[in-house]
Amino acid sequence: MPGLDEVLHYLTGVVLLLRQKQEGFGWLDLTMRGFTRSFWAIVWCLPAFAVIWASWRLYYLAAMPADTPAGFNFLVKLAVIDVVGWMLPLALLAVLAGPLGYGKYLATLVTASNWVAIPFAYAAAIPFALTLVLPSSAPFAGLLLYVVFGASVVLQYRLVWMCVGRQALLAAAITAIFVLPPMIVGQELQRLLGTMPV
Repeated sequence: MPGLDEVLHYLTGVVLLLRQKQEGFGWLDLTMRGFTRSFWAIVWCLPAFAVIWASWRLYYLAAMPADTPAGFNFLVKLAVIDVVGWMLPLALLAVLAGPLGYGKYLATLVTASNWVAIPFAYAAAIPFALTLVLPSSAPFAGLLLYVVFGASVVLQYRLVWMCVGRQALLAAAITAIFVLPPMIVGQELQRLLGTMPV
């Protein structure tokens, strides 16, 4: 598992790419080893995910009858939804790489996107943390979550744009793959797994 210094090194590269600095690629390990190690980003996101899951559990319990169970199995279901949301767009990108002609960018796309997910996850956890500490802040936290989501989409596009050789239309299509399928499938999984209040 990459240590903190290594992760910060990669995140420096990601920040440079978000600033449209070509030298950001030099900070990333774009070898096959670096590609596979980038999936450790999921583990680095676990503390942020835990905050989100804890907050969602309280929201769920508040909206359900008093005897509704929401123990360890409930958290496992939330983890499954998040892992699917992480892996689904990567799988779609791999399938569509040939037809859309961006195969040569695929490894770079996946590596950079895995690492940028770390700051995205911690930024998304902030509104949920607010509701844990101060439940009355829910309206503000909801607004903040929309702001974080919008900013994440814009930054994801900038990162993808750099990774695909600054091709705007291709970057927009790939960004849509990163955003829309996880949202649609995630909502359906929440319904199927019973993690959405009814």
